[in-house]
Amino acid sequence: MPDSRPAWSLFLDVLRGPRAAMAGVAARADAREGRAAMLVLGALHGAFSLLLYGSGYAPRFGIPGLGRDWHYLLQAVLAVPLYLVLWRIGGGVAHAVARRGAAPGGEGSREGASLAVFGVSYAVPMTLFFIVPDIAVYLAFGFPAIGKAMRYYAPLAAAACLVLGTMGFSRAHPLATRTAFLATLAGFVTQALLGALFLR
Repeated sequence: MPDSRPAWSLFLDVLRGPRAAMAGVAARADAREGRAAMLVLGALHGAFSLLLYGSGYAPRFGIPGLGRDWHYLLQAVLAVPLYLVLWRIGGGVAHAVARRGAAPGGEGSREGASLAVFGVSYAVPMTLFFIVPDIAVYLAFGFPAIGKAMRYYAPLAAAACLVLGTMGFSRAHPLATRTAFLATLAGFVTQALLGALFLR
C-alpha cells in the first residue's frame, strides 16, 4: 500500500484535480488520510469558535441544555473530537451502504477506503467552501453578516462534498455512480443530523 499523503497535500490534490485526487485516496485506502483532513477542519473550526467566543458572540441556539453564552467556548474545545466522531459515524454508514451495493468478492469490505474517501470528501469542501468563507465574511463584514452570506456558499460546500464522495466511493469498491452517490448521501445525512446538535 502506498504511503498516506499529508493533509496539505490532499487539499492541494483536490484543488488541482478532484477526480484524480479522489481516485488516489480510494486506491491508497488509508483511513489516516481521512482522519488527517478531518483534523484540519476540526482545528480550524475550533480556532474560529474561540475567536467568536473571545469577541463576545453567541449563536442563536446553543448546545441543547447548556445555553448560548458558553457555546463557542465549548465548541472550540470539542470541535476536533466531535469532527472525528462524525467522521467515524458518517464514514461507517457510507461504508455499510457501499458494502451492500458492491459486487460479492469485490473490494467492498475495505473500510479504510471508505473512511479515507469520506474524510477527504467531507473535510476539504467544508474547510475551503464553508469555514474559510465564514472567517472571511466575519473579518470583512462582522458576525451578523455570516448568516446571510452562508446562504450562498453553504450549498456549494454541500454539493462539493457529495460530488467528491461519489467520485471516491465509485472507485473505492467499485460501485455504480448511483450507488456511490447513495452511500455518500447516507453518510453525510447521518453526520449532519448528529452534528447539527453541537456545531454552529
